[in-house]
Amino acid sequence: MGDMKKALSIGIVALCAPLAGACLVYGAPRATPRQPGDHVPMSPRFDAVAEAFGGVKSETRPSRDATMSFTFASEVREVLVKGGQRVRKDEVLMRARDAEVVAALEQQRSLASNDLEVQGTLLASQLAEFRFEQLKRGGSFAPSEFEELRIQMLTARVQHEVAKFNRDQQELRLRQLEAQAERYRLVAPFDGVVSQVYVDAGQGVNEQQKALRIVNTDRLWLDAWVGTEETIRLGVREGGRAWVLVDVPDRPVMIEGRVVEVDPVADPVSQSRRVRVEIDNPANWPAGTQARVRLSGPPAGGGNWAQTPDGGAPAGPSQSAAPRLWPERPAIKNPESFDLGCARGAGEEARA
Repeated sequence: MGDMKKALSIGIVALCAPLAGACLVYGAPRATPRQPGDHVPMSPRFDAVAEAFGGVKSETRPSRDATMSFTFASEVREVLVKGGQRVRKDEVLMRARDAEVVAALEQQRSLASNDLEVQGTLLASQLAEFRFEQLKRGGSFAPSEFEELRIQMLTARVQHEVAKFNRDQQELRLRQLEAQAERYRLVAPFDGVVSQVYVDAGQGVNEQQKALRIVNTDRLWLDAWVGTEETIRLGVREGGRAWVLVDVPDRPVMIEGRVVEVDPVADPVSQSRRVRVEIDNPANWPAGTQARVRLSGPPAGGGNWAQTPDGGAPAGPSQSAAPRLWPERPAIKNPESFDLGCARGAGEEARA
C-alpha cells in the first residue's frame, strides 16, 4: 500500500512539472524588438559634447527617399540592382513578369502603324468623286443616276473619315498599353543609391509589399523641433543659416547648413515648430546619425568638436539678416580637425 502511494505521488509530480515550467515561461516578460522608427539614444561620448553645443536633438536623413513597390500583384522577373549600387534617374531597377503585355504591345504597334484602310478608303473616295464629276460633265443623265453617284461619293468620304478615326483610336490604344507596360518596371525616380532590395527574382509580390528602397544622401536633412517662441524671436525662415553638430567617429563635427523648410503650424502641446535643415554631405556620411541643430549661431568659445572651414564663423544675427544666397551645389571641403584655440586667435588678428 505504501509503495502504491509513493508511486502515485511521483507520477503527480512528474505530470505537474512541465505545466509549471510552461506557466513560468508564459508569464516571463518578453523583450520587445526595437523598431526602425524608435528613437535611438545618443552615445555617452556624443551626449557630453552635445550638451556643450546646445540646440535641439535631431538625426540626419536622406534628402531624397523613395520606397518603391509594384502597383499590382505579379511575379518578379528580373532584379537589375543590388543594395549600395548607384543608379541614375530613369534607370530600370526591377521588372515584373511582362510577357503578355509585351506581346500585346507589339501587336498594337503593328495595328497603329498600319494605314492600309486609310489609303483604301481615300482611293475609293477619289474614284466615287471622279465618276460623279464625269457624269456632270456629260450632261446627259437621269435624275436617279445623278443622285446615286452623288450619294456614293458622300459615302466614300464618310468611310475615309471613319478609317482615319479608327487609326487614331489604335494610336491611343497603343499609348494606353505603353502606360500599362511601364507599371511592370520600377524606374529610378532620381539619381541616388539603392538602400535595400526586399525581393528576389521569381518571388510573388503584391501592391502592399515593398520591393526596394532608393535614397540620395548627397545632401542630408534634419527635422528639428524648435521652440515656437525661439523661432519667432529669431525670425526663422527659408534660406536662413543653421549650425549642425553631427556624431561621427573620433570627434563630432560642426557644419553650417541652411533652413529649407519651416512648418507654418506649431504644435500647441509641445509649443514647438518643425524646422527642416539641409547640410551638404561631401564626406558621404550615412543617414541616420545623431545630431544637434542650432539656429541662434555657433556656440561662443567653441568646444570639443571639429568644424568645417566655413562652418564656425559667426556673422551677427543669423536669421533676422537678409537670407544668404546659396549656390545650387556649394562645394564644402571634407571636415578636418584643427586647434580651435589657434583658429579663434587667427580670427581676432583678422578683426584687428
